[in-house]
Amino acid sequence: MNIRILTIIFLVFISCKNVAEKEKKEKKEQEKIVVDSTELKAKPYKKEQENLISQGVWISTIDSLSTVEIIGKKWFFKYNNVETAPDNYYEYMIHESVFDKENSIIDGNLFLIKESDTLKYVIEYISDKNMDLIYLPRGNYQHFKKK
Repeated sequence: MNIRILTIIFLVFISCKNVAEKEKKEKKEQEKIVVDSTELKAKPYKKEQENLISQGVWISTIDSLSTVEIIGKKWFFKYNNVETAPDNYYEYMIHESVFDKENSIIDGNLFLIKESDTLKYVIEYISDKNMDLIYLPRGNYQHFKKK
């Protein structure tokens, strides 16, 4: 009887140990590939890289009267002296992003989603101060600077 109990305890101990080792292995495998100016390297994924664009007002360098205001995950297009309704906004989502060593986004896709419309952009570069996008399908290049 004692041998059976010891055997069961031993098997439970081994199975718990295997689960803990598997979880550690999965955590190790959560890495992102980042691009440095000299090389590609794997970097541990950080939770703070949640694909968020710096909140505030972004001014277009092509048309200084055109701005984008970002509040949370809401994206408001604005134009000087044109009234914008508070419910006229897009939700943004960044997909397949690649980060450099300063945690700037240097590649990926940006989707602006509204109930009646979806806009797609290719990300050239997004940092806390600059945002370079290409609007698809036309291929318009857009550059914004943080106000």
